[in-house]
Amino acid sequence: MNATTQYQDILEQYPIYMTKDQMYRICHISKKTCLFLLESGLVPCLDSGKKTRRFKIKTTDVIHYLEERDRHPEYYKPPEGYVLSEHDLLVMRQFYEKELASWPDVMTIKQVSAFTGYGKTSVERWCTKGHLQHFCIKQKYLVPKIYLLDFLVSWNYIGIAVKSELHIQRNKQIWAQAKTHP
Repeated sequence: MNATTQYQDILEQYPIYMTKDQMYRICHISKKTCLFLLESGLVPCLDSGKKTRRFKIKTTDVIHYLEERDRHPEYYKPPEGYVLSEHDLLVMRQFYEKELASWPDVMTIKQVSAFTGYGKTSVERWCTKGHLQHFCIKQKYLVPKIYLLDFLVSWNYIGIAVKSELHIQRNKQIWAQAKTHP
């Protein structure tokens, strides 16, 4: 059976949209790898943010992934245990440095919230848990840009389960940039 026939069978067997469970079975990958592909934006999907039935993936996007994975397997290889390589972290950091260039050197919670796409409560929680280094002056959190950069390339930020739309969008841009400049 050649690849075209195999993919045609998938189109006939599955509806227009599929679940993450269906995708990982079709692609013969682990649940963790499938989650990585969906969260990173390497495979386009609709993310409801729910705990169950979170992802809605077009069957044609899964077929496109399978075709591209055959042509360029290195692009779709998930990081070992979700540990990103030094190169990946460098690409991420450079991307965020460019994005933050026009922002002030010391940012308020409101500004960090606007930049990341997460609510002020989430940003305050990152600070109080010690994930995001900051200064507290007159009961206000102030975050130096360099601390924010460190946080953006840390697992505390990368591993957020339910990502903001802005976070997802930036992940797609980072991965697209990493693909074009390996």
